[in-house]
Amino acid sequence: MALIQGIPGEFEPQPWGEAILRSGELLLLRIARRPADHEVRLPGLATTPRHVVEDHTGKALTWRRDGTDLVVRLPEAGEPPVVRVALQGKLRIVPQDTVTANADGVWDLTPTGTTAHLVARRAGDVGIRFVGMVEPDSRHHIRLAGRRYGVTGHELTRTTIGPFPVPERRVVPLGVPTGVRRVLVAPVGTVLASIHPGRDEVTVVVTNFGRTSARGEVALPLPPGCTATEQTWTFDGLDPGRSIGWVTRITGPAGDRELRARLEAGRRSASSPYVVRL
Repeated sequence: MALIQGIPGEFEPQPWGEAILRSGELLLLRIARRPADHEVRLPGLATTPRHVVEDHTGKALTWRRDGTDLVVRLPEAGEPPVVRVALQGKLRIVPQDTVTANADGVWDLTPTGTTAHLVARRAGDVGIRFVGMVEPDSRHHIRLAGRRYGVTGHELTRTTIGPFPVPERRVVPLGVPTGVRRVLVAPVGTVLASIHPGRDEVTVVVTNFGRTSARGEVALPLPPGCTATEQTWTFDGLDPGRSIGWVTRITGPAGDRELRARLEAGRRSASSPYVVRL
């Protein structure tokens, strides 16, 4: 599989030290703490290295790629050197919060900041559904992959937004409005079932990312030893961009349980699992 195309940026401090951009195509790895296995791992380097050497001596070091990580083998004796990494182009990184779409092309994100980073397995148009609490009259500009839509707070959390043309295997940033606690992104045409836990219940939600109305059936299989007040539902005439949900109460042994709804709504049906705590 082709490497992910990253974005311009800088590396955060690492467990072993820091990576400093000396110029557009030169990185210095300053080793403050030698790893026990003598291997330094720099996660999220999207640009291919040209060569990796000790900074002061020019001695070549053994290195390899592990996905988007660069792994450098340090000499086992002496003080750890400053490592010079010459790149085959300008530095591009894959941020640590980057999420690759699942096999259905879906992202189910719980954002921790104001920006999420997405990677698509294949190019195509997607829609976005934000879940959270925002002021209905607020204004928002949603940008992804070079396209922008202006929406109100009411529209932001009531309908899907898009389409956005995402490229294949390339990091694309998505701004997350304040008040959003969950983001669902799916290919246009998908009908998606998702799980949303509450204080004492779980809501099963179906969202229509398609361009025509949807109908179907949804069921919630349960882990062994669990019961629910309701487990099956039907829907009809679900308009494009809209969602419908059903609340059910689940009881069972205490602990974390992964739930995944089973959706039958045509060939573009998809379901996103979610771990809930009973």
